[in-house]
Amino acid sequence: MNRNEIIDYYKKKEVVESLLLTSKNREIGGTLSSGGYTSRPNVIQYSSDLESMIRKGCVAFHGSVERWKNPMKLDTKMRKEDMDRLRKGWDLILDIDSALGLEAAKMALLRILEVLRSYGIGNYGIKFSGRRGFHIVVPWETFPDRVDFEKTSRQFPKIPQAIAAFIRKKIKSNLLQDLIELKGSFHKLSEHLEDHIDRMSPFAFVDVEKDWGKRHLFRLPYSLHDSTWLVSYPLKEEEGEGFKMEDAKPENVEFGRKFINDVNNDSASDLVIDAMNWMSKKKKKVDEQEEEVKEIKPDDPIPEKRFPPCIKHILEGLSDGRKRSVFILITFLRRMGWDWDMVSERLDKWNNKNNPPLGENYINTQIKWFKRQNRELVSPSCDNDLYYRSFGVCDPDEKCKQGTDEIQIKNPVVYPFKKK
Repeated sequence: MNRNEIIDYYKKKEVVESLLLTSKNREIGGTLSSGGYTSRPNVIQYSSDLESMIRKGCVAFHGSVERWKNPMKLDTKMRKEDMDRLRKGWDLILDIDSALGLEAAKMALLRILEVLRSYGIGNYGIKFSGRRGFHIVVPWETFPDRVDFEKTSRQFPKIPQAIAAFIRKKIKSNLLQDLIELKGSFHKLSEHLEDHIDRMSPFAFVDVEKDWGKRHLFRLPYSLHDSTWLVSYPLKEEEGEGFKMEDAKPENVEFGRKFINDVNNDSASDLVIDAMNWMSKKKKKVDEQEEEVKEIKPDDPIPEKRFPPCIKHILEGLSDGRKRSVFILITFLRRMGWDWDMVSERLDKWNNKNNPPLGENYINTQIKWFKRQNRELVSPSCDNDLYYRSFGVCDPDEKCKQGTDEIQIKNPVVYPFKKK
């Protein structure tokens, strides 16, 4: 779109009314035609405020997920306690962004809506993001006033972070199967992965909002997107599955739709409670597992005869799961006290057994990447469905089970140090 077309679009009465309605009590940020951003804080209270931003070169508008008593009092140096007092509430806005295209984003959208409906939540909104995904909103009015005897408005971003992580966990397995079916096979899906396979997850293909931070922004409904020039378009629920990109062209959208419905109820109470309880248990479990793994620091390199069955199976050579196994082997062998020369030599020997072997430089590139990391990466846990089980190397023996019917060892790096 050229400059005049952008100005004409934002002059439309329906666009102005929508932007003013959603901007109430929110901090506003703008994207400039030059690629930069407007200074913060800023607000849009009147149509003249909108006109002023457009004259300065604004082509897209964003609002804070947090609702403020006075957004203009915000400051980057403000203490958390002061921000908590200034915050009226917050909306849960989940951003779905798909590297695989719109069809994959729709799959995540439908899975998330299933979770919300299972908790009796019907007061949600949907909109096309303007590029390659969707936004889902559960309005502030849907949440209880207090959680664990503390005002919910002051528990930001803790509660939305917990809910987003909980929903990701709930949809993870089904979403992965959806994506496999979309691409035809797991192998074809994995071809879309980037090199660094520690990101192996359905969310490496279709990301769902998780990194909430203070003063987090989202694209306002009926704002243009500054690269596609499509409208960030509110959708009716029945339109989601059949939505096409051209439906969001400025000349095709239907104006007057609301993205956020301010219906007062606390139907999200059960979701909040389950998410917070799950997050608490998860943190405790992760802390315990990491503590157990961190304590493993052998004085001498651990020989292969003491490795768990899954690692031994990998070292025999693979036809599937080779790239994921590079991540497994590097992290495992380093924790076994192997130096980088030993790791490199063993991976080269292993790769010659693969059918077919990985590219000549792939393993060297991965090792160089691992060496640059300022953190020590941990091998995937046994219950990570994207690794050992997915390519058939999980073959637990009696030591894995520790005398029970279920697997007791939670991470392969623990195996060599456990007694039968």
